[in-house]
Amino acid sequence: MESSVHRFLPALHLSVLLILTAALTGYARWGLSYPICGTDEQNYLKIFDWLDSGGVWPISGPGYAGLILELSHWTGWETRSLVIAVAALNSSVILPLGLWLLYRVSLGNAGAAWRCLPWLFTGSYFLGPWLEGRPQQLGMLLVIAGAWRAYRDLQGCGRCGGSFFLLWLLCFGYHALSFVVLTALVFGFWARCFVQGRSGYRVLTTLLLGLAGCLALGTQWYPLIWLDIRTNHIQGIQSSGFFGVLVGVLAGALLIVHGLRRYGNGARLIRSLRAGLSMPLIQGLAVGSTVAALIWQYTWLGRIYQGVNPGDIVWYQGGNILLAMLFLSGLWRIGRESMPGLTFFVESCVILMAFGGVFLALTPWLRDHNWTLRIMTYWTWYAAPLAAWGWSGLPERWRWGLLLLSPLLLAGGLHHVVYAPTWTCQVEG
Repeated sequence: MESSVHRFLPALHLSVLLILTAALTGYARWGLSYPICGTDEQNYLKIFDWLDSGGVWPISGPGYAGLILELSHWTGWETRSLVIAVAALNSSVILPLGLWLLYRVSLGNAGAAWRCLPWLFTGSYFLGPWLEGRPQQLGMLLVIAGAWRAYRDLQGCGRCGGSFFLLWLLCFGYHALSFVVLTALVFGFWARCFVQGRSGYRVLTTLLLGLAGCLALGTQWYPLIWLDIRTNHIQGIQSSGFFGVLVGVLAGALLIVHGLRRYGNGARLIRSLRAGLSMPLIQGLAVGSTVAALIWQYTWLGRIYQGVNPGDIVWYQGGNILLAMLFLSGLWRIGRESMPGLTFFVESCVILMAFGGVFLALTPWLRDHNWTLRIMTYWTWYAAPLAAWGWSGLPERWRWGLLLLSPLLLAGGLHHVVYAPTWTCQVEG
């Protein structure tokens, strides 16, 4: 009898999760009338209206657009209704199941997977892409699946297998930004294996050929997006100079990686960085860098928050702040206690923070000033296990207090996702 109950509990827990995600989706869409002015989903609805009337648009998610249009052809539904239906299905069923299964497989036990979820759902940086009907919604699941496959392949045999390249190609066809994030992750994983002597230039050549093969399909899948990037997303510098600087930075990074391996400093540097996580100086630098990045980002996006009650801002951003604090706590704990099961998430977070830092530095030359925040939305998926590890190391009273606080922060994050875009509409008239 007891064994049958234990077999039934996982299904019960998953059912509770799906009921909660369905309730959140329904509350946001029908209780709060989501989407309102300014959301990316609203923008995509306008794009589909344009496509339905015979127009051409530089779509950043051709696979997503193709899926919606094909479903419209099969079902006879209006495009607008299908965008909402697919988004609701993803947020209430597909993403929760996919996310939980990936956590379950990568962390090794169900308990560790469940401990990640509260800190994800309290933050608006997770809730926004999770809820919105746009390519990034499913693209984030493709990224973490592809990243996990690449990490396992490189750790096991020093090269990526065919299943990763299929996921890479699928990600490229589905959503441009998700493909860029997955590309950054796989090259970051390769660099780490390279400096430790577990991979080589032949693998790098294979990855570069795979990247070139994907980009070669860009003329068919993204016929206008390259022109759109050059003309509408880069300002203050010619696009050739902008991409030239990026290539120079990448070449410099490759030289550094080569030097670390040649002189045998790579493995020692990684060990030193891991040991340094428990040092107060490193923790202080991490916090200081985070604050500096937030201030820099606010200088470009602060006008959106003009006229908003400061108390509301704290409520809206509370979940994101809590995730960041628990993440730093988890890093500090890893510096003191070994936790090999979190290595994939640590490396992914470091790569994405560095990648987000590049976009942050390039902000003055980009038309849209929220690219770092877009990268952070991907980062939340990898930061949650570290946040759960940091939370589990807190005193019992603190753990229960934060758990009891999480529903309030979830409500704040959800209201932030629904209403923050309207501030942009008010600022821009």
